[in-house]
Amino acid sequence: MINAGIYPNDILVVDRSIEPVAGKIVICALNGELTVKRLERDNGQWQLQSENPDYPDIALHEDLEMVIWGVVTNAIHPL
Repeated sequence: MINAGIYPNDILVVDRSIEPVAGKIVICALNGELTVKRLERDNGQWQLQSENPDYPDIALHEDLEMVIWGVVTNAIHPL
């Protein structure tokens, strides 16, 4: 998530009361593994968009098991 200003070892502040809508950065469990991605909708298709060119975007479909845990509101960088 480097292009979104989130770097390794950052602490993320997550608000579970914010609705996860297109454009928000979310933490989700995808097939049992945690990931941080930007939630987007393109031509009616939901996807988890990577903000790092080293990682692919993930198109969401019925075969995936996904639970959105919350919306990232802040990133705290270590000094």
